[in-house]
Amino acid sequence: MELRISKQAQAVIQEKRPSNARMLLDFEDAIGPFADDSVSCQLYPAFRLLFVPQTYPEEALSDYNKIIETEIGPIYMKEQSTMLLDQSVELVLEPNYQRLQLRSKAGVLVANLPIKQILS
Repeated sequence: MELRISKQAQAVIQEKRPSNARMLLDFEDAIGPFADDSVSCQLYPAFRLLFVPQTYPEEALSDYNKIIETEIGPIYMKEQSTMLLDQSVELVLEPNYQRLQLRSKAGVLVANLPIKQILS
C-alpha cells in the first residue's frame, strides 16, 4: 500500500504534530486502545490521524502492525484497516475549507480527516 502526502497536507500535519510523536492512521472499529466506543457500526469510513507519544507502551500499540513509509515519516495502521483503502491513497488539503482529505483515484474516501493528540 502507498500513502502519499501533499506538501500542503504535510505542512498542516507538521504544524499540529508534537515533537517526537508517532503517527497512526486509525480506523474506528472498536479495536485498540483509542476506540471511542466499544461498538462501532458505521456506514462511512471513520479514519482519523492520531499523534501518540513515543513513550506510549509498545504492547498497547500491537494492533497497529502495518507500517507505511511516507514523506514525513512512518505512519502505523491496523493491518485489517488497509482492506478499506485503495492500493494508492493520498492525504491532501482541501482548498476551500482547508481540511485534510484522504483520497484515491476512486474519489474522496474521507472528506474531513480528524487529527487527535493522545496524551500519555
